[in-house]
Amino acid sequence: MPSTDSRPASHAFLLPLALIVAAAAFRWAKLKGFVTLEALENFTPWMALAFTGTLIFSKRVPFLLIPLLLAVVDIAATGLHLEALTVYLCFGIAALLASRWRGRMGMVGTLLSVAGCSLAFYLLTNTVSWLSSPAYAKTLAGWVQALTTGEPGYLPTWYFLRNSLVSDLGFSLLLLAAYNTEAAFRQQQRIPLRQPLAA
Repeated sequence: MPSTDSRPASHAFLLPLALIVAAAAFRWAKLKGFVTLEALENFTPWMALAFTGTLIFSKRVPFLLIPLLLAVVDIAATGLHLEALTVYLCFGIAALLASRWRGRMGMVGTLLSVAGCSLAFYLLTNTVSWLSSPAYAKTLAGWVQALTTGEPGYLPTWYFLRNSLVSDLGFSLLLLAAYNTEAAFRQQQRIPLRQPLAA
């Protein structure tokens, strides 16, 4: 279904853009080893950026902008890794979905969608890990291990899911608050708390 964004063109993008730049800088610093706090492991807002960032920007902004930014930051910090293609694909799909729902979702719907995207990302990336890693038995028990405890000697994968959900939901709230704050200052239409999808 094509986008039915009925909002007038918004100029409320400076605060959200500043958050996106800060998130990109944070990711680069983590990948370069400048940020090594265990509590921040997998504490990244990229699903929030891919979905919510795309959702709040004008439809004139290409939906692949944020997933491409992620890829550029990753390549600049560590080089290109083929296993990361699944990650980029997930963010690209999330951004595509958001681009088709622009102007049709409120804050509650956005947060629920981001949580759904985070869970789908977790399931897909850990399933790919289960299929490709020799550490996992190619059985149902091995797949459950990939989704829960993970490989021996590493933090359990549910820990990463928890941090991903917290960071994605928290950063989505920040992006929505930044957008609505700037929209109010510019006397433009804000994103409502709830807004039903158009039929």
